[in-house]
Amino acid sequence: MAGSSKIYQPGQYGTLGMPAAGNIPPGRWDAATWTDQNGNLWLFGGLGYDAATNTTGVLLMDLWEYFPSSNEWVWMGGSDAVGTPSPGVYGTLGRPNAGNVPGSRSGAATWSDQNGNFWLFGGTGCDSACKVGDLNDLWEYSPSTNEWTWMGGSSTVGANKGQPGIYGTLGVAAAGNMPGGRSGAVTWTDQNGNFWLFGGTGYDASDVSGVLNDLWRFDPSTNAWSWVSGNSMLPKAAHGWPGLYGTLGTPASGNLPGSRSGATGWRDENGNLWLFGGGGVDEKGNGTALNDLWNFNLSTKMWTWMGGGTTAVSCYAELGIEICQGQPGVYGTFGISSANNIPGGRSDAMGWSDATGNFWLFGGQGYDSVDNESNLNDLWMASPDSSEWTWRGGNTTGVDCTVTPEGSPFCKGQPGVYGSLGVPEPGNEPGGRYGASRWKDESGNFWLFGGYGADSTGNTMGVLNDLWKFQQSVNVLPATATPTFSPDAGSYSSSQIVTLSDAIPGATIYYTIDGSAPTTDSSIYSQPITVSSSGARFSETIQAIAIASGYSPSSMASATYAIQMQPNFSLAASPNSLVVNVGQTGSITITVTPVNGFNSAVSFGCSGLPPGASCSFSPATVSPDQAPASTTLTLSTSAPTAISRGSSLESSTAALAIVICFIRRRRRWPAKSMVLVAVGIAWLGLLCGCGSGPSKFHPTTTTVTITATSGSQQQSTTFMLTMN
Repeated sequence: MAGSSKIYQPGQYGTLGMPAAGNIPPGRWDAATWTDQNGNLWLFGGLGYDAATNTTGVLLMDLWEYFPSSNEWVWMGGSDAVGTPSPGVYGTLGRPNAGNVPGSRSGAATWSDQNGNFWLFGGTGCDSACKVGDLNDLWEYSPSTNEWTWMGGSSTVGANKGQPGIYGTLGVAAAGNMPGGRSGAVTWTDQNGNFWLFGGTGYDASDVSGVLNDLWRFDPSTNAWSWVSGNSMLPKAAHGWPGLYGTLGTPASGNLPGSRSGATGWRDENGNLWLFGGGGVDEKGNGTALNDLWNFNLSTKMWTWMGGGTTAVSCYAELGIEICQGQPGVYGTFGISSANNIPGGRSDAMGWSDATGNFWLFGGQGYDSVDNESNLNDLWMASPDSSEWTWRGGNTTGVDCTVTPEGSPFCKGQPGVYGSLGVPEPGNEPGGRYGASRWKDESGNFWLFGGYGADSTGNTMGVLNDLWKFQQSVNVLPATATPTFSPDAGSYSSSQIVTLSDAIPGATIYYTIDGSAPTTDSSIYSQPITVSSSGARFSETIQAIAIASGYSPSSMASATYAIQMQPNFSLAASPNSLVVNVGQTGSITITVTPVNGFNSAVSFGCSGLPPGASCSFSPATVSPDQAPASTTLTLSTSAPTAISRGSSLESSTAALAIVICFIRRRRRWPAKSMVLVAVGIAWLGLLCGCGSGPSKFHPTTTTVTITATSGSQQQSTTFMLTMN
């Protein structure tokens, strides 16, 4: 509806109190929000990006109002030029004043009372002296007068950067009771207009900081707090209490959610309170992103564990800190509720309840369907009647996932699909994010602003200031299946032919290899992609989305291929033929060329030589280093006695054998036979005389193989040898 599709956008404040189409708050997360009785949306503070110094991570104290009817923002109070946090101006306890203003802060708790006034409690921020800590101040704001009133709590954070809680007697309201300083608590408003607060990160009754699990009720008509459930003291040697789950679906007085911050809550049609997830402590005392679902019955004052996991999946040490993976999301079939479905563990998600009492959950920082940590953009609906979840939008995984050396998997959030400004489209989706501001208007539409996450490019995470509206009347299409890669991403020692595919028939796959997020303007996949290397090391990342008719765009898939070619060498002979006369020598040059940084010693040998020939190399070994190296092969030959036509002895012996054989066959020699014998003897003598001359050599041509060896690596080349 407004704002930018890119991260780190400064605010456009305009004139104080004057709405304008160009006004827009700067990006932020963990801001305070309310909806007034006219259906307008209000925003205060948070951690974000100011207008004066363009500095991110600044604690803000500006107050804004948004008019859905005109799509305009108006800056209503607080500073537009922060740079550094600003102190609170408290005035007199219980008295409104135009000069009063809460100090800069993020993670505050908020409610709206039955008179249309806004209430603000605590958060991490500046006290009256701008000492930053966990606040426990309580404020009331009147939209009709545009004035703040300090209603309770301390104006300072104290020496320990957080005031301790004053719990009093369990279940008994008292003017002196006050929750300790904290941020990230979850809040509800019951049907009688009482405010409820659970947990957060802050201070217990002894002023020890940690993650809390105390439940409080505040009656705005009496301005009194009562401690209702949970622990007033943190456990020794631990930063929070483990959950006491009991039996699934069974309420019990001993049941109690574990300590947590950044949980999401809502109230059902029966007035009971519901709690989901948050960053906290599981059943075994491990810190993780939780996905447990709880119900608190206001009549019985008992908790019931209604679903989700009770423990982390696994734990590992990273930088000396034990980190535990939360439960993965079980998405099931798009649009179909199931008792097996459950969002993955997460904190700082955004939640709403609709007109029929269903609860809606979007994003947060947590775990996707394959248990990778990511800034999520999935949309869920839960029914209090059945305690079943339905996946209604967004993606099931993050993108561009990596694994740290310690084994921690983390992914970027899915980029936002913005469509046309102000036009609802089924394919539109906010990018993955956490800590966004959220509201529900008079028509039951859900609104979302900013947070920390992914913009339209998806390349980096940052502070957002985009404004979204979700209309349940617009069908939410299932997402196209995420493209898959074959082979899988990884390191290879040779070039790879990568194929992309999608499970949805007829889906079109768009991809990039330049690091940008793919869109429908990117290259269309039509044939396998070759990932090769022109050097020793090479890395290429392929990113892809799929689009199919009747579906919203898929999650962006990403695969990185690292080609790490092994050092090697090539071998060549020059010239590639050699003619040598018998008894003489000849030579050729053998060149070794390094490949992929090869620089080891290479030795040589040859095979396939004819009789009487031998080879030698000078030098015997070479060691190429960033340049080719050569050796000279010398071929030597000797008199080829073994290659003559035949000796005289062999010829005469053969002839004599013929004569003797003939003689043995005749006992008597007739005249005719004697003549034959004489002729044979004469012929034999002739042969003997001829055999006494020199041998005659025939030229020969052979293929000689040269082999070069370096360790286990071996290359070969050949040349043609002719001996005359």
